Amino acid sequence: MKKVLSFLLALAVVFALAACGGKGGSTAAGTYQGIHAKFVGDADWIPSEGDNAFSLTLTKDGKGTHQRDGMEFSVTWQLDGENFTMTETFMGITLQYTGTLKGGTLDLFNNDPADPLTYEYVYEKK
Repeated sequence: MKKVLSFLLALAVVFALAACGGKGGSTAAGTYQGIHAKFVGDADWIPSEGDNAFSLTLTKDGKGTHQRDGMEFSVTWQLDGENFTMTETFMGITLQYTGTLKGGTLDLFNNDPADPLTYEYVYEKK
């Protein structure tokens, strides 16, 4: 009887830990280094280096920071399966991002992915 009770208790702990972080928060949290970016309508990728360097830090509470263009922007984010959404706020201006997180690769668009004026960012998790 004690073995069964111990097993059920251990199982309950495993399920409780799996529920923490909501919608994939624990798997997405971390630091992402920018790899390259471009306007959707352009053929050439711009590497994330020098003045064009960008990175993203996500915390388990659904918040974080986006470093780009020599500035730091506050973000909130959510992961649902592989679907990633992020809101970036700076000086009262809000940008909406959508994308996917597959493995350690985060692909983000700051507007409609079909619009050639949309900027696409690609990150790799450190």
